[in-house]
Amino acid sequence: MRVLLNRIELRMGEGVVTGAPHIISSLGLGSCVVVILYDSQRKIGGVAHIMLPDSNSVNGYHTPYQCANTAITALIEEMRDTEATRQNLMAKMVGGARMFADYDGSSTGIGDQNIMNIKQLLERERIALIGEQIGGNYGRSIEFYLDSGKVIVRAVGKEDKEI
Repeated sequence: MRVLLNRIELRMGEGVVTGAPHIISSLGLGSCVVVILYDSQRKIGGVAHIMLPDSNSVNGYHTPYQCANTAITALIEEMRDTEATRQNLMAKMVGGARMFADYDGSSTGIGDQNIMNIKQLLERERIALIGEQIGGNYGRSIEFYLDSGKVIVRAVGKEDKEI
């Protein structure tokens, strides 16, 4: 993670919880998924740059933010340690692209697995998913503005989208 003035830049497997006026960005989302939790009343948000769907598939050490199941739990716990209120939390997600075609088209890619697991975890935690820009076969980058809750999604050759 790199912090420049009010901008926090996340890399793969990293996460952060902070408040306005910060801007959190994450570059180079392919099959990875960024999950954003936000309390709009208190303008506190958390972002995780998730690489893998489940920590049970990882041998050895991993950070809490690398895998969907541990990242969602870590974000919720860190937000609970701030002034964020659980019932005010809402979620957005970006990424989960299928960056490389398989030979016969029969297997589910990591991006699809990430999306599916994250949606199940958010549903289990009763956190509403209010915005998404997922799937496809292209990479993305995001900027999350904590003062407004706005997320700008950028992709090469495509128009910027706000979710």
